[in-house]
Amino acid sequence: MPYIKRDEHNRIVAFSLTEEAGFDEYSEDTSSELQAFLQQQMVTPEKNSALEASDQSIIRVLEDLIMLLSDKGVIQFTELPDEAQNKLMRRLSMRRAINDLSDLVSIDDETIDIKSSD
Repeated sequence: MPYIKRDEHNRIVAFSLTEEAGFDEYSEDTSSELQAFLQQQMVTPEKNSALEASDQSIIRVLEDLIMLLSDKGVIQFTELPDEAQNKLMRRLSMRRAINDLSDLVSIDDETIDIKSSD
């Protein structure tokens, strides 16, 4: 039994299962207007893609935060659950491998040059 909130153009902008401030209009669950609003709120490929991109950057922030807290002695890396330790170590290993490769190779306008070790 949803209660809806409307904007100044009389469009549904939110709904609540309980009557509360701003949500004072009752709507039938089967209301076509409510159904259309709920459909718009569903995850679309564009929204999902933006969320995934955000996830990638927040993962890096969390990795760096965990390592910083560990380096400063605020937490012990070994206090983390084994699975978390394993995942972090795998990612750290992968990042190091990628960084090592990028140190060996430079890419310039679709040309790959191998740097010499001299």
